Amino acid sequence: MTKSENKPSGLDELDREIVNRIQEEVPLARRPFQFLADEFGITEEEMLYRVRRLWDLGIVRRLGPILNYPAWGMSGALVAAKLDPDRFEEARAAVQERPEITHAYLRDHAWNLWFTVIAENEAARDAIIEWVRERADLSEVRKLPQLKSFKLGVRFET
Repeated sequence: MTKSENKPSGLDELDREIVNRIQEEVPLARRPFQFLADEFGITEEEMLYRVRRLWDLGIVRRLGPILNYPAWGMSGALVAAKLDPDRFEEARAAVQERPEITHAYLRDHAWNLWFTVIAENEAARDAIIEWVRERADLSEVRKLPQLKSFKLGVRFET
């Protein structure tokens, strides 16, 4: 498979440039899409249309800051759990109900539910983990708190 075969279809060169640009930074400005539109020589409306279309196509799935939550005094953890597959809907509902849960994944493994939780402190974090454990009837839960942060930059060329 060649590199061009891996590229999403239906995107023009400007779409690709926008995707590459917003991976690096979305300006912290009152009207960030106007700022980007000016940079690309298009209108704010066209920039918003293109970013919305990239969202609708599933190419962009998140636009937002990545906060250094420990610097704010907050506590986070990766959680591994054993979920009875018959309880999938309960688990899905539980993790979707909590805004403190930032990611959740099902795995093909005995420890088949993984999620990340960030809360204002350790006690609140642990209470959320316990709430999910009870709500989804998880048989075992392992809390893997962050000890050290390693930030890796990931950038996808379109």
